[in-house]
Amino acid sequence: MPKSVRRERIIENADVFDFEMSEKDMSALDALNSDLHTGWDPTDAP
Repeated sequence: MPKSVRRERIIENADVFDFEMSEKDMSALDALNSDLHTGWDPTDAP
């Protein structure tokens, strides 16, 4: 969690949805998934 005591910085930290990604970029990110886990995998939960 970002932390700050200055009001301006708190507002900047909360503004994380002001960007867009192209379909090409989204596909590149999706291709990075190798199904490797370093801890408990919640998808294996009963």
